[in-house]
Amino acid sequence: MASSFERSVKKNQQKINKDRKKRGQPSIGSGVEQEDVFKGRAFLFPFVLVVLSFMFLTLSGLTTGGVGAFDWVVFALYLGLALMYFMRRPYLKVGKKRIKTIKLSRERSMGAEDIKKIVLEKGSVIVERNGKGGPWVFSKLLNLYDVEAMGARLVQYAQNHQIPVEDKRVK
Repeated sequence: MASSFERSVKKNQQKINKDRKKRGQPSIGSGVEQEDVFKGRAFLFPFVLVVLSFMFLTLSGLTTGGVGAFDWVVFALYLGLALMYFMRRPYLKVGKKRIKTIKLSRERSMGAEDIKKIVLEKGSVIVERNGKGGPWVFSKLLNLYDVEAMGARLVQYAQNHQIPVEDKRVK
């Protein structure tokens, strides 16, 4: 009876946490892992999209037909896409057992056993993988991350999981 009660409590807790997440409230209970979140701001790709949209509008105006209704629709869609990428902020979540980030509109995660080493450089943090797949690079220049705080938290994560850390910052 005790195990069925525990299962029902866990099931109800997951349901409540799912509802709380939809409302933007923090999760309750011990089943949820606390994560440190470091958010950046993507500005380079949205800027390229805005430049492309204006270039497309300018070039379509040079044709004999002029700027048509479809050209304005494409222009507005490019601006909307640029706004969407600008508002969606890249992040790094550092949990107890895993780190997570967003890559190509999907959340990717990596466990401590998948990390080869963590490299701290001036203005960037690089997490190198054991297996296939490229390293995760978090740059202050490209995505405006707070790399100092991120590096300090990743050093703490590396110490907890015996991951080598290479510090290339000038002191």
